[in-house]
Formats: sequence, structure tokens, C-alpha cells
Amino acid sequence: MKKILYILLITSFIEAQQEILLDRVASVVENKIVLMSDVVLAANAVAAQQKINPNTDPLIYQEILESSRESMVEQLLIIEMAEQDSVEILEKDIDKALNQQVDNIIAQTGSKELAEAALGKKISDFKRSYRDDMKGKLLAEKYTSSLTTSISVSRGDVIDFFSVYKDSIPSFPTLYKTHHILIEVKPSEESEKESFEKAMKVKNEILSGLSFEEAAKKYSADPGSKDQGGNLGYVPRGTFVKEFDRVVFTVEKNILTEPIKTQYGYHLIEVLERTGEKVLSRHILIRTEITDLDKKKTYDIINNIKNDINNFEDFSNAALNFSDDKTSNTNKGFLGMIDLDYYQVPELKQEIKNIKTKTVSNPISTDFGYHLIWVDEIKEGGPPNLESNWLELEEMALNKKKSDWYNEWITKIKSQFYIKRNPLTYPQING
Repeated sequence: MKKILYILLITSFIEAQQEILLDRVASVVENKIVLMSDVVLAANAVAAQQKINPNTDPLIYQEILESSRESMVEQLLIIEMAEQDSVEILEKDIDKALNQQVDNIIAQTGSKELAEAALGKKISDFKRSYRDDMKGKLLAEKYTSSLTTSISVSRGDVIDFFSVYKDSIPSFPTLYKTHHILIEVKPSEESEKESFEKAMKVKNEILSGLSFEEAAKKYSADPGSKDQGGNLGYVPRGTFVKEFDRVVFTVEKNILTEPIKTQYGYHLIEVLERTGEKVLSRHILIRTEITDLDKKKTYDIINNIKNDINNFEDFSNAALNFSDDKTSNTNKGFLGMIDLDYYQVPELKQEIKNIKTKTVSNPISTDFGYHLIWVDEIKEGGPPNLESNWLELEEMALNKKKSDWYNEWITKIKSQFYIKRNPLTYPQING
């Protein structure tokens, strides 16, 4: 989860860099290398999270660089050890982990579209580019987990840990065990018809002589491609949503398609070239507009659902049967134990804070649609104590014991392998 959050934080941070990083080797571990670009990416993510500017805090940033590089060196060492011991990761486990990462990022941003905007790429591209990293991460986790699985803590260990570290343990946040039902606002049949007819009108203008490029600049609602005449570049199979993907990899070249419906609206598509599993295409997007009437109909639907809810069992069944949030509906609409200080949807944040437990909220409007909220319980925060925070403290004590063991172990491992560390330098960031 942390890695995904880092990626989200660093996207805009990296975009501010005006100079091109000339890649080079930061470290060599046996026959494997750590690239400077990967170190900078990881360091920038940490810097963005900690609000550290490399230009104004160069010494702190240098420490982050060194720490990021060392983490990568350690992971390569662990992977090397895991491979020597024939530890394997199944492809289905990689797929599962990637899907979970995607679900997490969508949950954090609020939608697939916002997730892709934050990442700067399609979800399918993210999965493809991150697959090897995920495999290495899972391999390292599996191997280190196998080494520390026998480590445990006694009651005395927890008490000793608390007595030593109680003054440095921060207060625990108040957590809200929250569930929700989401009903998305969908356009009416009339709106669908209007956007289809507009797409057909644009198609006829193109067939009558208007160039595709000019039509895209004039009519397309896709900000990422309209100024390029609708050009989407060379992309591999699986990049687009399935309805779009199916067309671009089956339609004949240089044929203007009929309007193709996706979640974004209607597309006019033309394939220019295919090379292996990549296709060069262009499109014009005509969005289907959502009206106030569409919003009212959706409100009425979710309000009727609310009126049928008398207890948590009713809420759970409604989440399963009606909620459009596919990441939570099969789990009773569960959103997690929410720390409101870090929750990103202001409308829901306010309702979660004010609603009585074990009651259903009134419909709440957000950019995603209409929601019903159910807060099952509130775990009050505050300074740590052994009675109310035993489980958390037990986990902290166990993690500390495992960390101490790991640090001793990895120090020994580093002495057994060839490791070269080159000087770390980085480009200045303008602004």
C-alpha cells in the first residue's frame, strides 16, 4: 500500500523536473544492478511524502537517496538468497497482488479515471510496467517472512517494550469502522441518444470532407488527444478499456468506425497501423452528459434503498445487491478503519464524523455518485496504554524484535556478496 501511495505522491513531483536524468549504475550487487533513475524515483517519492525539496534541503535529500539505494541493494540480496533456495512466486499470486494494488489506488483516488490520471498511465500499462518489481517484492517478502516466522513475543516482552518506548509512541488516532453503498449517476437514455447522434453527425462531417484531425480538435472531449488530432500513439493490447480495445485490434485499417460506446461516452475510431501487438490509432470522444434529472433519479433510487434499511444486515444486503463500488460491495460495503485526518473525500469525511453509530446516513452526493454511510463502531484514539492498545503494542513489539533480527542478519549477508556503490548524484529541480 505504501508503495502505491508513494507513486501517487510523486507523479506531479517528477513532472516538475525539467532536466533529463541520464541513467547510470548506482550500485552493483553480484551480477545485478541498481539504476540511478530507480533510486531517484524512490527517493523523490519519500521526499514528496515528507514535503522535502531537493533544492532547498540537499543534505536531507542526499540521506534519502542513500537510504533508498540501500533498500534496493538489500532487496536484490534477499532475492539472490531466495533464488539460491529455490523460492518461487506463482503468476497468479503476482496477478492477485497487482490487482490489490490497483484496487487500493482506486480506493485512494476515488475512481479508475482519477487513478490513471494520478499515475499518468492506463491501469493496464501500470500493471505491465510494475510486474517485475512486484515479483521481486513478493519474492523478498516470502523469503524474509519464512526466516522470521518463528519469532514471537511474550507478555513480558510487550510490557518491556512499552516501558522503554511509551514516551516515543505517538497517540493512536480515532478510527471509524465504516461501510458504504454507492449508486453511480448514469446518463439517461435521452442523453445517450443525443451523444450517439452527435457522434454520427461528426462522422458524416468527416465523410463529407472534414479532416479527422480538425474534427478531433473541434469536437473531441478527450483532452489528452484532441490537440494531437485524436492521435493515441502506438500502444499494446490491453491498454484501452475492453470495448475500445476490442475494436482497435479487429477493425480494418483506415476505416472510420461507427460510434463505439464505452464508460466515457461514444468514440469514433480509426486504426492507422498495426505492428505486432501494438496499434497506432486515433479517436474522437463525444461524452454523454449527465443532467440534473439523471441526478434526481439516482437520488430517488438510493433514498428508497435507505428507507428499506433497518439494521446492519439490511445494509450489508443492500451493499451486495445494489452498490456500484465493486471493490467493497462483496464485503458488506466495508471501507476500512478510517482515520479521518487522512481521508480524501470531504463530503463523506464530514458525514462519517457526525453520524451516529449503527445508523444509516441520508444520501450524500460526491463526484462519484450518491452514497449511504454506516459507521459500525468508533475506536477512540489517544495516548497508548497497555489495556486498550494491547494488540497494537504487541504487534509493535513483535515488529521491533523482527527488525532487530533482520538488521543483524542482513549485515552478515552483505559481507558475503560483492557490492559496489557508486557516488549518488541527481539533477536539480527547477522551481
